[in-house]
Amino acid sequence: MTVSCSSFRQLLASLPQQSVQQTLAKTYKEENQTDRERMTQAMEYGATGACDISDSQRGANYNLNRYSDVVPFNHNRVRLEGKRDYINASQITVPAQISANKYIATQGPLNHSIGDFWRMVWEQQARGIVMLANPVEGLRPKCSVYWPQALMASLKLGDIVVTLIDERPMRDCLSVVVRKIRLTHANVPDVTWDVTQLHYTEWPDHGVPTSPVPLLQMVRELRSTVSPDPETPVVVHCSAGVGRTGTFVIIDAAMCYFAKNTDYQGDFVGDAFKAMRRQRTMMVQTFPQFMMCYQVISFILNEQKQQKH
Repeated sequence: MTVSCSSFRQLLASLPQQSVQQTLAKTYKEENQTDRERMTQAMEYGATGACDISDSQRGANYNLNRYSDVVPFNHNRVRLEGKRDYINASQITVPAQISANKYIATQGPLNHSIGDFWRMVWEQQARGIVMLANPVEGLRPKCSVYWPQALMASLKLGDIVVTLIDERPMRDCLSVVVRKIRLTHANVPDVTWDVTQLHYTEWPDHGVPTSPVPLLQMVRELRSTVSPDPETPVVVHCSAGVGRTGTFVIIDAAMCYFAKNTDYQGDFVGDAFKAMRRQRTMMVQTFPQFMMCYQVISFILNEQKQQKH
C-alpha cells in the first residue's frame, strides 16, 4: 500500500493528514512483517540466495554477533581478508536514482571483535566512522570502546596499531564528539591511514533525537570534510547496526540528493527503506524512526527554502 502522491514534496505536504499517516504506518507494518518472515525462514529452516545467512551461524562466527537475530546476509556481507573473514557488517547501497553513496552498516564492536572492526576500516579504506550509540545505555552494554582513551595513546590489534590523535566536541554542536584516529599496519609500515569518527551521543536506543539539528550538522561535517567521495564507504554503527544506523543512512542520502535535486518522483523514504531491508534486517527498526526520516527531510527542504529567500 502506498500514498497516492506523484512527488515526494507532495507527500511531505500531506503528512499532517491522518489518512496519510495511517497509510505509512500500514506500509511500515507490512514491510516489517515481510522482514520477520524472511529472517525466521533463514534462521529456522535455512535459506538460499539473497536471504542466506549461513555464514553468520558457522562455528566461531556465531560468537561474533552481538545479537543473535541481527546478522548479515551472505550476499552483501563485508568479507575480511584472509581465512578469518567474518564480521557482522553489511555493504549497503540505496537505489541508484537516490544516491551513489556507499555505506557499511555494522554492529557496535564486541571486546573480542575490535581488531576485526579496524581490519575492516583499513581494508575498506574508509575515511569516516559514524557512531550513533553510547558504550552503555540504560545500564546495558551497547558497544565496546574500540579507540584509545588518551590522546596519542595506541592500541595494537594484530597487525594494526590504532592511535588517538585528537578528540573534541564538534564546533557549535556539543552532542557530537569528533575523534581523529590514525591507523598503521605492520605489513606496510610506511603508510598511515587517518580516519575521523563522528560520535553522536544523544540519540536514544529505539527512539529519535529531540531535535534534527545536531544530526544534520554531523551529516554536513561528514560530507564536507570527512568523507566527501560517495565511492568511499562510510562505516555507520549504533549497537545492532540497524535502527539508528538505517535512519542515518536515509537522512544522509537525502541531504546529498536534495542538495542537487528539487524533488523526487515517488516516496524517497519508502524506496530507500525497502531497498535497505533487503540488504540488512531491521534497518530503520521502529515506526518513530521511519517517520523521523520524513520529518527531518521536510526540515531540510524548509531550510533550503528559507535560505533562498
